[in-house]
Amino acid sequence: MAGELVVLAGNELGALNTRRTLCAILLNPALRPLESTTTFRNVRSALPVVSCNELVVANLLNIPTKDALALNRTKIDDQELREARALISPKLQQADVVILAWGVGGMSGQARLALQRQTAWLRDMLNRTNHDQVWTVTGRPRHPSRWRQYVGPEKRRVSGSCFEERLSMVMTPTRIDSEAGRLLFERAF
Repeated sequence: MAGELVVLAGNELGALNTRRTLCAILLNPALRPLESTTTFRNVRSALPVVSCNELVVANLLNIPTKDALALNRTKIDDQELREARALISPKLQQADVVILAWGVGGMSGQARLALQRQTAWLRDMLNRTNHDQVWTVTGRPRHPSRWRQYVGPEKRRVSGSCFEERLSMVMTPTRIDSEAGRLLFERAF
């Protein structure tokens, strides 16, 4: 089933003796296996930044498409929202840390309205599962497939010798009950 992947990073993260799980909330599944994507490789790079050694991935919508433009052309009904919520809920319950990474634009029409409903539900679910903060890249839910470009040395946003070092400089926690947290969800799509 799409989005059900669990990865244990194990000894790669050194001193973490207890299991800590990062849940990455993405937009929707890719058409190919998640572990073969840039998205997956980049999200794994966030594990040490947030002191986690396990990764679970959930999607706001469980409808695989090539890109956001294809998703914009897809009919999304209440059943699809419920199915995605059923996949997201247990992952939030097991997560120690949550990163929002569904992307920062490109949604329109009926898909945009459905995603606005989904992010409102997600914010409520985060509160119910005792997550008082979420992580993002620079306070926005930037999609992991764009992280390398965003922190690339040619952009000069941050300095660092490697992607992982530069990523650690732009990953930020946001309290859900703060003004920034409210806006993160209300302006999501």
